[in-house]
Amino acid sequence: MMEGTEGTDNTDHTDDLAGNNWKDHASGKEVGSAQEETEHEEEKSERILRLPLARVKHIMKIDPDVHFASQEAVFLITKSTELFIESLAKEAYTYTTQGKRRTLQKKDVDNAIESADCLAFLEGVLDT
Repeated sequence: MMEGTEGTDNTDHTDDLAGNNWKDHASGKEVGSAQEETEHEEEKSERILRLPLARVKHIMKIDPDVHFASQEAVFLITKSTELFIESLAKEAYTYTTQGKRRTLQKKDVDNAIESADCLAFLEGVLDT
């Protein structure tokens, strides 16, 4: 009997503790199960939004002109709000770093609003 000539399958089919992962010894890559891929996709979809949809929908319905808000509309408003807040925070953080600080302050947000033309509609909002 010759050593190392039996079978050409280089895949180790032993199950590991996490599930049905196999390791292809030829390439050194792990072959994941469909269950792990589904779990990864679920984790990804859960993190699409950071703001609570129900709270945004409630805020939308405070407006007397809004009688009904579809799930798609609530989702889009929520995502848009998150992107706007992220953009404003990044713009304000540039002033934080210029001041050699690590804590974002109200004056940084004010400076960001004054410097960016697209944020002009917010001028005076923080004066209260």
